[in-house]
Amino acid sequence: MSETNGGLPVYIESKERAMQRHAAGFASGDAARETIAAECTAADLSGARHVRIRDFELISDSGPGFGGSSTGPSSPELLLGVLASCLTHIYLIGAAHQGIALEAVHVRFEAENNDAGLLGLETADPPFPFNIRGRVRVVSREAPERLAALHDYAINACPLTKLVREPQTVTIEVE
Repeated sequence: MSETNGGLPVYIESKERAMQRHAAGFASGDAARETIAAECTAADLSGARHVRIRDFELISDSGPGFGGSSTGPSSPELLLGVLASCLTHIYLIGAAHQGIALEAVHVRFEAENNDAGLLGLETADPPFPFNIRGRVRVVSREAPERLAALHDYAINACPLTKLVREPQTVTIEVE
């Protein structure tokens, strides 16, 4: 992480201007909805999963216990990374809206993950990451009450932590 051209406070100021310009393109009450997509393919001897999102490719892989080579994070690890990324971004959005100067935001998510059921073993644990917990560290010279308001905003506004807390219907079509 390098600090260039004023660092994170300058970025937050430009982020607020960009969001204002973007919002101006919508009539009041209009949804700023877009369809987003991700694709994943496994098609070679490695079994690694190639995830494509827009012009980006990520590799997801398993450890040796599931026949993988650990060439990338597992799907549960990617989920935690996505939660950390989203909550960090919401802190930046909140700081931009509230005019709060931040020097750094660090978010870490952890969870318990027990793959016993996928190995055909009995377990009382759920078959998905559970006991998900996050820790946020914000570096700022702002007053504690302003940072408290930012924490409240971010924790309540983060759409992907909301998704995990309040799951949505997932429809899967098999071709």
